[in-house]
Amino acid sequence: MGVRLLFGAIGLAVALGAALGLNALFDALNTRALLAGTQVLLFDTDDEVVERLQEAGAQFGDPQFSLAWNNRNDLDLHVIDPAGNHIWYRQRTSPTGGELDVDANADRLRTTERPVENIYWPPDNAPEGVYKVYVHHYANHGAPDPTPYTLRITIGGRTREFQGSLRHGEKSQEIAVDPNAVDDWYPLPAERMGWAFVVMGAWGAVLGLVLALGLRLPQAFFRRHEAYDPRELNVGRIVVGALGGALLGGLAGALGQALFGWFYGLGEDFARLVGLAMLGGLLGYGLAHCVPNLPVNPARWAGAIGGALGLWAYGWALQYYSDATGRWLVAALLGLAIGLMITLIFWAMQYALVRSGGTIRKERLSKAYRLKAGGS
Repeated sequence: MGVRLLFGAIGLAVALGAALGLNALFDALNTRALLAGTQVLLFDTDDEVVERLQEAGAQFGDPQFSLAWNNRNDLDLHVIDPAGNHIWYRQRTSPTGGELDVDANADRLRTTERPVENIYWPPDNAPEGVYKVYVHHYANHGAPDPTPYTLRITIGGRTREFQGSLRHGEKSQEIAVDPNAVDDWYPLPAERMGWAFVVMGAWGAVLGLVLALGLRLPQAFFRRHEAYDPRELNVGRIVVGALGGALLGGLAGALGQALFGWFYGLGEDFARLVGLAMLGGLLGYGLAHCVPNLPVNPARWAGAIGGALGLWAYGWALQYYSDATGRWLVAALLGLAIGLMITLIFWAMQYALVRSGGTIRKERLSKAYRLKAGGS
């Protein structure tokens, strides 16, 4: 039992470390903005700006300039079109077709904690040239300053967000936008669904890599154990096992994402359950072929159960913390569940050896158990 708990703890620790490192990397790469509006297995990608625009009855166009912040203060969005027309709360339309159709928190008696403002041009009806946009903190309605904001610009099928914060009376730096120079901006959500597979595949690959190493290398401390095989700890097998874990982990992440997308219409929770169970089951199955003394069927089922439990852990994290917390909880559950299965062969070999009175050779015992367990 002590060995079983040891490998379970190792699996939990290395998976948790990998998830924390990946969260830091995702933050550095601004992955949330890349995935916003798409459906991703382990990311909360609800588009807050779009939700607010829809609630306010805003129109969508090209180009479109949207401003969101999170208190009752009054921020104002200003856009100057290529013809020099200035659209703002005192001049809501322009001769070129632009319009400010949503202006939040202008009335002190009718404010909201989820404000949004929106200026747009109907598609294919906007003037060509450079647009200039800035934000002005017009009035403080009692909320503390500075007030953070998000400015989203959508133009030519591309989108980009700019963050800042302002105190009462301050104006942001003016941003000049050339519709012909936005190729490096993010594509719209419908055009970047492939990134969901890339991100989840990368998440699964890193998890598979660290578990393949983390569950193999500590076996070097069991040299006197019947299950110990020194050949499994040479450099070549360690490298091949690690690469196999990464490859099969990446496949598990991508397939889990695919199932999540396919079943999403039946309910988000059900789709996430199916996706996480597949991710965990395939990860366990793959690791059983990359880590010595890890039986196939127990690892596969342990991974699937760990993934299913991950649904509850991820939901709890979303409610009280964040999707980042949910990702490391799911990783920890998978690492713990699969790691606990390492000791099944250790325990079975000890039990069989005692029952045989020490007359069974190690080679025969290993082979017999692997056949019984369904492994190779």
